[in-house]
Amino acid sequence: MYSLERYVFSFLALVLLTPPAHSGYAPSQVPDLPDDFCPKKLGTATATTGECMCHWQDKRGCKGSGCKFEMGLTWYHYTCKDCTCVAES
Repeated sequence: MYSLERYVFSFLALVLLTPPAHSGYAPSQVPDLPDDFCPKKLGTATATTGECMCHWQDKRGCKGSGCKFEMGLTWYHYTCKDCTCVAES
């Protein structure tokens, strides 16, 4: 049947791989967002991560020091005080 080493290996693999698998989950608590954060006309605020996803998915879709354009998405975090989405031109 199965050896003790195989059971130990299976147990260790389960224990060691579970935390990295859960690290990609969004936080369970919503951050306290400023009232003027992410105007609905220009973007959509994420439910739990405090990011504004700009409607114009282009490098020019956001202006400010903390704007990100990654994997085809334009966004910024609520901690960026000078960031804002830009209307498509």
